[in-house]
Amino acid sequence: MTEQMSGKIIPILPCRSVNEQLDFYQSLGFEMTYKQARPNQYACVRHPIAELHFFVLKQLDPAKNYSMCYIHVADVDAVYETFCESLKRNTNRIPARGYPKITKPNNLAEDRRFILVDPSGNRLLIGTKHAAPQSVAGPDDTVQASKFRNAFETAYKLAYAKDDPAHAAKVLDSVLPGMEEVPLPLRYRAGILRADIAHLLDENEAALSLMDEVSQISLSQLSLSAEEHFLVQEADKRLEELKAALLADQRLQRPE
Repeated sequence: MTEQMSGKIIPILPCRSVNEQLDFYQSLGFEMTYKQARPNQYACVRHPIAELHFFVLKQLDPAKNYSMCYIHVADVDAVYETFCESLKRNTNRIPARGYPKITKPNNLAEDRRFILVDPSGNRLLIGTKHAAPQSVAGPDDTVQASKFRNAFETAYKLAYAKDDPAHAAKVLDSVLPGMEEVPLPLRYRAGILRADIAHLLDENEAALSLMDEVSQISLSQLSLSAEEHFLVQEADKRLEELKAALLADQRLQRPE
């Protein structure tokens, strides 16, 4: 392909308010490059990872907005940390639920990604591709374990790749009654996933109860494979993040 044939894609996304969009994206570290009031409202922002354009759709409901784009980056964790630092500096908070919000980075089969949802409900899927496909559930074992792993993987993707925790909860709850026959490492990770889903649904009491159940699972005497050890470490990290998030929620709910 010649240089004359090269190009780039610039998403043009709907929004309720140009000013609302600009405030949010500038708090992330994006630079406003253009703003138009007439004949129609329009705005552009730019960041080293992407350029985005916005037009106003006044009747837009963020909960019913299905606009999204995937942004591939070289180091997804570095981008996530940069966004969080900028949000803390400019807004003194990192929104985890509602509109806008930013999810934690998660390892999926094809990439490691996080989801950025703006005030109008547009979703930016920001990720770094794996060199080779990875499993998020772990190696197969018995037929029952295989069934459970399939449900776990589906729920994991719904919660962390599709931003649909309600559907993820239904999928995981359908197999949890048979969890006794599932290997302990997967039971442990499933409990943490379900607790995190409860928190995403603003069901903090359920999340705390699920975390108590997880604490009863001991893996110390097990001989884990390298893959299982890595997956359990990832779950442990999410558990610590969940504990911190629940503690922050409790502080916010305390009366002055």
